[in-house]
Amino acid sequence: MKIKLAIAQLEPVPASPKQNLEKIREVIASVKADLYIFPELFLTGYYSKDLHYRYALTLDSPEVKEVRRIACEHGIGIVVGFAEKTGYGFLYNSALATSCDNTKVYRKRHLPTFAVFEESRWFRPYRGSFTPWNFRGINIGVAICYDIFFPEIFRAYTLQGAQLLIVISATPDQSIPLFHTMIRARALENTTYTAWVNMVGVFDGLGFGGASLLADPLGNIALELRKYREDVQVAEIDLEKASIIRLRRPIIRDCYIEDALQLLEAYKKFENMGEHSLERNSTTI
Repeated sequence: MKIKLAIAQLEPVPASPKQNLEKIREVIASVKADLYIFPELFLTGYYSKDLHYRYALTLDSPEVKEVRRIACEHGIGIVVGFAEKTGYGFLYNSALATSCDNTKVYRKRHLPTFAVFEESRWFRPYRGSFTPWNFRGINIGVAICYDIFFPEIFRAYTLQGAQLLIVISATPDQSIPLFHTMIRARALENTTYTAWVNMVGVFDGLGFGGASLLADPLGNIALELRKYREDVQVAEIDLEKASIIRLRRPIIRDCYIEDALQLLEAYKKFENMGEHSLERNSTTI
């Protein structure tokens, strides 16, 4: 079973879904693939700041419907990031995964609020459940940027049958080596093809360096895009190869629920530790 991925490492136009939609159309017209992957918040523009509130989209917005229509018209799959507006008055940093047969939205679980990042100013972290998106019979796990540092997400996807992992991203220059390490680790520990699609551009002096990556199920680099410029590359992956690798390096076979239960107990202690710390540092008036 083979599938062609178009990794579209592009610079989004802030607060301009119309122009970013045109970029999506141009990529689809210029290269032939089965599944097209665009960066984090690409549709509405990553560096939109407070304009996220104005340009955030619902699943019924014309721009989202147009992405779905394009996918259906061309018989392809599209994964693209966007600012999602909810009926409760807050936003999610989301990924739309859509084809003519199936649409799913993944909402970013881990929002960076350190160094240059302040995503929690605009977005709410998602704490609900998640399942793979099915595209042409292939289960695909989708995640967003900082989520890559939390391996539980990707192991959960894999144990739910994911055969491909996709991470869309807006990563600054200095963090690219860290993300390359994480992508290769997630691929190897789950023996699953893993694609990382990063944006490019300079916004208020902050550079986003591209260097998108596709890792094979052994963590080897199968494709690396150029740094500091827009680039679109197509790679064909063979999912049968992943099945063979899982027989030879049976990491998934050797997973045990006892490990997950131990992790759950550790999380509970960790949470309690935080509560006790707050109690110790509180002052009674």
